[in-house]
Amino acid sequence: MMKKRNDVTDGLLLRGGGGIRKRRNGITYGLLILSGILLLGSAVGSTRAALTYYSENYTAEITISQIGVSLMENGTVVSSRDYDNDKWNVSTNSKSSTSTSGTLLANMLKKDEKLSLNKKYDEVLKVKNSGSIDEYVRVRIYRYWMDENGKKITTLTPELIDLNLVNTGQWVKGEGTRECTELYYKGILTAGSESAAFADTIRIDGQVATEATVETNGDVITTTYKYDGAIFHLDVEVDAVQTHNARDAIRSAWGVDAAALGIL
Repeated sequence: MMKKRNDVTDGLLLRGGGGIRKRRNGITYGLLILSGILLLGSAVGSTRAALTYYSENYTAEITISQIGVSLMENGTVVSSRDYDNDKWNVSTNSKSSTSTSGTLLANMLKKDEKLSLNKKYDEVLKVKNSGSIDEYVRVRIYRYWMDENGKKITTLTPELIDLNLVNTGQWVKGEGTRECTELYYKGILTAGSESAAFADTIRIDGQVATEATVETNGDVITTTYKYDGAIFHLDVEVDAVQTHNARDAIRSAWGVDAAALGIL
């Protein structure tokens, strides 16, 4: 079975980060409409892959050389990690030959396009079993905001990063937080097959352009946006558990009762 740890030899962890940078403070009231349109810039981010290794309880019962899983975005593999011949084979859409990170949201905007608030952009996310053994799959989706220095801003609202979840009958929601949504694929994802999509669009809620403070100094009215300078992030993690002794393996790896969740 695959159990998530912190090192890169540990389970398939596919993270995707997307960021949108806003314009700076000090926008006058007369530019309010314009700033609402240009509030967000281009989206960038990364998908880091690290593989969850098998629990010691099950290493003798399975063939680890056959495990593999990939994260797919709009029909294209963003990042994949498969174990074969005693080594991990990593494949990403990154331009760097040494990177273990791919890129999410890279094609969200066209060249020179500015992001429009409330507009839905295609973001079809799936999981592919790129190994040769059947497996159970879990996805964790993280939404959060960071400042320009890479520090997370915990006071901003994750829900305004609206990733539209689909196929909720096939993807069972587990315990989560405002920042993290946990999904379990119902049933076995067979070798070589793709899951049903768990998301299909992403949208930045226009409420980010309305949360502001207004200061008046004589004839000058200055509007400062709460989300000014913030960058949104969307991270996706995927890991898998082999089907052998599945209930115990899932409990050991993920700490959940698979039968109670209804995924077995």
